[in-house]
Amino acid sequence: AEENKVLRAQLELSQLKQEIDRKIAEKEEEFENTRKNHARAMDSIQASMESEQKAKTEALRIKKKLEGDINELEIAVDQANKANSEANKAIKRYQGQLRDAEVACSEEAKVRAELQGRANLSDRRANALQGECEEARALLDSAERGKRQVEAELGESRQAVSEMSTINTRAAASKRQVEGEVHTLHAEIDQMLLNAKNSEEKAKKAMVDAARLADELRAE
Repeated sequence: AEENKVLRAQLELSQLKQEIDRKIAEKEEEFENTRKNHARAMDSIQASMESEQKAKTEALRIKKKLEGDINELEIAVDQANKANSEANKAIKRYQGQLRDAEVACSEEAKVRAELQGRANLSDRRANALQGECEEARALLDSAERGKRQVEAELGESRQAVSEMSTINTRAAASKRQVEGEVHTLHAEIDQMLLNAKNSEEKAKKAMVDAARLADELRAE
């Protein structure tokens, strides 16, 4: 009976040892799996940290680049605004010159009309004097003195007509010069308006780009 107890005890002890060895093996396997999982997790964390650091470095680089681009765009916008302001000033200056030229042209036309009226009057006087001269020829015997007087007046009238013609020619030349200047001013104003429009469009585009880059920077 004692031997049976010893055998049972040895058997139970052997079974218990096997169970303990099995559980130790399971724990060792579980520990090894845990260690491997932990190593993989550490590798993943290290890779994530390196990727995050690279992302931060790239974000800082992009941020600096965007800040530089925004500064350049702000400078471009300021320059465009200045160019637009200068163009508007030049347009106002040319518009003033155009008004002055138009006033001068109007005055020149009035003078020319007045001179033309005088020339017409002189022509009528010359025609009248010519008729008187012909009448005086028919009355040579009784109006020799009157004939000389009429001929003198006729000469003066012809001289006046010649002077009026000269003045009229000069007035026409002055008108052509003023009209040429007015045409030139119109062309310059058209060009200035085109430049101002282009400057305004560039300024608007630069402002839109700056706003877009600023939104992107804030999003970063």
